[in-house]
Amino acid sequence: MSVSTTRPQPAFRIDMLWNDSRYRSAFVQVIALMVTMLAVGWLVSNVIENLARLGKEFSFDFMTMPASYDINQRLIEYTSRSTHSTAAVVGILNTLLVAVLGCTLATVLGIIAGVLRLSKNWLVGRLMTVYVEGVRNIPVLIQILLFSAILDEILPHPKKAEPILGGLAVPTNRGVYFPKPVFEEGSSWVVIAAAVAVIACVWVARYAKKRQEETGQYLPVFWMQVGLLVGLIGGAFLVAGMPITLEFPELKGFNYRGGLHARNSLMALWLALSIYTGAFIAEIVRAGILAVPHGQTEAAFALGLRPNWTTRLIILPQALRVIIPPLISQYLNLTKNSSLAIAVGYMDVTGTLGGITLNQTGKEMESILLLMAFYLTISLSISFVMNLYNEQVKLIERTSATGTGLSLMTFLGGLGGRWELLKKGDARMQPLYGVRGWLNLVVLLYAATFIAFLYYVFIDPNRESYWLWDTATQLVVLGITALSGAAMVTCLFKNYRFIDLAAAELVLFVIAVLIGVPLGEVFSWMLPGVDGTLIAIGGIVARIAVLAYTVLGQRPNVTFFHRVREGTAS
Repeated sequence: MSVSTTRPQPAFRIDMLWNDSRYRSAFVQVIALMVTMLAVGWLVSNVIENLARLGKEFSFDFMTMPASYDINQRLIEYTSRSTHSTAAVVGILNTLLVAVLGCTLATVLGIIAGVLRLSKNWLVGRLMTVYVEGVRNIPVLIQILLFSAILDEILPHPKKAEPILGGLAVPTNRGVYFPKPVFEEGSSWVVIAAAVAVIACVWVARYAKKRQEETGQYLPVFWMQVGLLVGLIGGAFLVAGMPITLEFPELKGFNYRGGLHARNSLMALWLALSIYTGAFIAEIVRAGILAVPHGQTEAAFALGLRPNWTTRLIILPQALRVIIPPLISQYLNLTKNSSLAIAVGYMDVTGTLGGITLNQTGKEMESILLLMAFYLTISLSISFVMNLYNEQVKLIERTSATGTGLSLMTFLGGLGGRWELLKKGDARMQPLYGVRGWLNLVVLLYAATFIAFLYYVFIDPNRESYWLWDTATQLVVLGITALSGAAMVTCLFKNYRFIDLAAAELVLFVIAVLIGVPLGEVFSWMLPGVDGTLIAIGGIVARIAVLAYTVLGQRPNVTFFHRVREGTAS
């Protein structure tokens, strides 16, 4: 006969919310959230009331009015009769152009300078030290103005300019001209061949890695990939009758016409931001390399590895774990520093939405809020993607993973048995790990949705202005755009949060169908002639299939990503 010693739980009382440790933490957080929401609501209502007293109505209707100003550098069609929203999109694209080009060049310069600063050659090491210490201690605005002055003063007038690099560039004091690709009939086959070549290169890299792990035999992956790219793209180009040509800039009158024109303001901003940020990245790279124990290098040499292989296979993979976190901050700084573009006349989003549009319409509050929302979105997106990559380069552990907090997985764990979250090391020990074919289709599904909605919301000239939609449609379409992009990236990196994002995106997609979002128009340029009803039904079915595949799959890289049923992990 056994005697139960379990103490009966006391009935809940209201004072337990602040006296009982089981409830106190949640109660305090709820109260803090309510106070914060009340404070934000009071601030918003106060701002709207003050604007009303000044005779200003808080609205975004001004975004549908004609902009009535020109933009000298643009990536999409734009005239002075285009709306302020189109002008803002042109500025956003100009900002993203500088951010992408700047981050790319700054990374290359930073890696080269960081590695060379550790060179045993005294002259090379000191030159890199001068570059790093000199550039990063001069304000970036001064460097932007300096590069602008150099390009304007040193480069020749268009009538005296000569093409360089075999005609691939014509530098002048009015900008640099490049050949422009012209896509004619049949060029789609070349684009398809390029996509197939990229997929084949990825497959070759995965196969070579798996083969080397199993047999120890090394394959010349780089040259195999070059052969695939040249062979497939070149073959399709010749078979299709060379449908892609180049439009070279030609001197007509006092200036060059045709081709692509990168103004000196863009070139100065790009070079200044890249060189400035590259100096900081160089120090990050140098610190990451020095953080790798010297014994790793000695062990690699003892095994007979050449210095370049030691750097590529031993040092840099370990240094990335130190490099990536501070590198994220440098990418964010470069993107935000691009707002200095107005100093050299480059029309980025600060110059359009936060400059001329603000001054013309007098909608300073609305313009600044939109500008803040853009930079916040871009910064969070860069941080999100880079943090996912940081998870990939971390040490592969074989210990159990930590809890994931509130998630759809908690609910699914109660259906059909519980699941065990594995670290990458444990997951790679599973027999079926690495089979990823269907996941590529999942990535393509969310990539197509993200690109289609992104184009429809911000660029498509044939649709009704976004600012004329009802609030529900605006929020749902923006939500689908954000969640489909996040689901695509998390699936690409095989992050466990994919299941939550995919489920939320499915809910919003169903809501979009119910409130009448014209999905036929959204996907018209991808699926011409396909009825919107068919797209809606097919989209819902495809998303349910993705969730079912992710939940019910038996492979550890499919089921919740790195998950197996409890008791089945080996």
